[in-house]
Amino acid sequence: MENLHIAFSGEKSEQEIKKIAEDYFKNFGLGMIELIYFIDRPGEVFKKVSIQGKDNLDKVLSQGKGAILLSAHMGNFILMYLRMAMEGYKTNCIMRRVRDSQFEEYISKFRDENGIQTIYSLPPRQCVVKSLKCLRDNQILFIMLDQNYGDDGRVFVDFFGKPAATATGPVVFSQRSQAPILPVFIVRDGIDGYKIMIDPPVELETVSPQEAEQGAQQVLVRNVSLLTKVIQKYICLYPQEWGGWMHRRWKSKRTAGE
Repeated sequence: MENLHIAFSGEKSEQEIKKIAEDYFKNFGLGMIELIYFIDRPGEVFKKVSIQGKDNLDKVLSQGKGAILLSAHMGNFILMYLRMAMEGYKTNCIMRRVRDSQFEEYISKFRDENGIQTIYSLPPRQCVVKSLKCLRDNQILFIMLDQNYGDDGRVFVDFFGKPAATATGPVVFSQRSQAPILPVFIVRDGIDGYKIMIDPPVELETVSPQEAEQGAQQVLVRNVSLLTKVIQKYICLYPQEWGGWMHRRWKSKRTAGE
């Protein structure tokens, strides 16, 4: 509720905010039950999960530089990974390890068995090497950009009117590999279906080699801000779908020099 008030105070009534919270918990619970169902019946995913904008992704992959898929913890995103892998895309996802080692082992095995390659965010150097390799191999790389980022290399950008510590990974990887960034989200479609929406590539601001380091950093911040605004737009369209309401998105505070 605190996060919902940060996002929507002055825009939505208290009744509307409470309704979003109620719908979120109903959606979350239903999504967990559905995930258990689909894990044992992957063939059902083809029937229940549609893909819109597939041509946007295929066009990008035809360039041979891979595709960075910008996403968020929205909807049943595990189904999104699974559906894309079943469609034949070489699917990679940057993830953090969960604290429960037994569950991590179980879900990691499930991803491997279903063609979803996991790239762990730590250690950072290994993450960078594996991410760039999959892009060089013309594969797709999912990156979630909707959580608080407290590590080195973060930047602070506006998110619902409040500074939020955000990772720079999608922009940095795109600059190094020339892989385009496409927003991709999954939301509920009807009572028991889902749809994956793939937008055209985001046009990032470029930096010339002659620009000073300070100028390049400013461009980096503006590009991360641009991607964050895309995520905010989808959250506003489907607020009951975003899992981030239970996450401390604005936890980190600026320190001297940031």
